[in-house]
Amino acid sequence: MTQRLAMPDLLENSADGVLTFTFNRAERRNALSPAMRERLLMALVEERNTLRHRALVLTGSGGSFCSGADLDPAVILSRRSTIEGTMKTGINQIVALLREIPVPVIAAVDGAAAGAGVGLALAADFMIVSDRAEFQLAFARIGASPDAGVIAQLVHKIGAARASTLAMLGGSLKADEAERLGLAHLLTTPGQLSEETSKLAARLAQGPTISYGNTKRLVNAMLPAADPRYLALEAECQARAFASHDFEEGVTAFSEKRKAVFQGR
Repeated sequence: MTQRLAMPDLLENSADGVLTFTFNRAERRNALSPAMRERLLMALVEERNTLRHRALVLTGSGGSFCSGADLDPAVILSRRSTIEGTMKTGINQIVALLREIPVPVIAAVDGAAAGAGVGLALAADFMIVSDRAEFQLAFARIGASPDAGVIAQLVHKIGAARASTLAMLGGSLKADEAERLGLAHLLTTPGQLSEETSKLAARLAQGPTISYGNTKRLVNAMLPAADPRYLALEAECQARAFASHDFEEGVTAFSEKRKAVFQGR
């Protein structure tokens, strides 16, 4: 009997100056596991220190990009007392590094991007989306607080009113609307997503890398999501949300596939 070896949660491929990260938990819509977060953070730190590649790509396997935090109650409720610290040393650092590393970053989004997955996509310099991509801000549905730089990015790119509506009412953006609003660089089909991403990545990897890095630095100077103080505030707000009764009810209701009964505490 042949035993199949487990694939890592994060796949990495280096070719022609491009480093591609593939979120690889298709059975969980590529929800962020601890191993995935830790390896991505480690790889980005290494990339910042060595600058071995001239373009980075983020994508997902199995028809999803990334659904954010793993909402398995046993997993997420166990993080209630540590969430502020783990955010500051985890997802906050990942978002900051995606903005800080002075090479272009592309997010290739197919299917669902939810929660922190939206933040990872928005942290990229370019977003290429398939026509079945959908961006879901479901934080409020479980009583959580937005994280991964999502609010800062959306306020900057589409305005406070629309960002508040999406975050508070748990709305979503379809691929064509993301393109219309200027969030997406290119809208394509699922079958063409990989090819279009490879074409753009190759072009960027052969371009004026120092110029690109300077452009990122200037953009970051005008972008609140790149400010460590904003990311620290996100962690503080999330800690308050995780400590609430509403959060426990929201996660439980999600797992039981019923409507949450929030009490405002």
